[in-house]
Amino acid sequence: MLFTDATWAEANAFRKAIAQPYVPWRCVGWTDEVMTFWIFQVHDSNLRGSLPDGLLVVGPEMLVSVIDQLSPNSFSVYVMRSGTQESPAALLRLAELWCQKGAGANTTGREYWYRTEEDEVRPCSRVQQFLPNHAPLELVYAGGRN
Repeated sequence: MLFTDATWAEANAFRKAIAQPYVPWRCVGWTDEVMTFWIFQVHDSNLRGSLPDGLLVVGPEMLVSVIDQLSPNSFSVYVMRSGTQESPAALLRLAELWCQKGAGANTTGREYWYRTEEDEVRPCSRVQQFLPNHAPLELVYAGGRN
């Protein structure tokens, strides 16, 4: 989940105006209850327009929805993984995103799993504690080759 505070809003009127229709914030916070992703667009002066440099996306369902609207190979996706006592917080490039239908008690009836370039398959939610069950996995994102 992303959250912010009213005092973190952009105060500069000019920056607010040029950010329209977006609402600019100087700071946001996040929790790792559900995986947070950061989408970075490839900078091409013809395609850039008024899009922001990056998009923070909460949850795999929203990630799939957003990347379905982007041109293939026009972006990179990173996982924002929080730190532990053993390893610091990290922004890791997403290699694959998998969907498993009917996998658990998720309200959508789907569970999502991800793999970074450095890692094994991991759940996209803290609630998911086990590796994928016998239900087949469907690849929904493959490192910019969606």
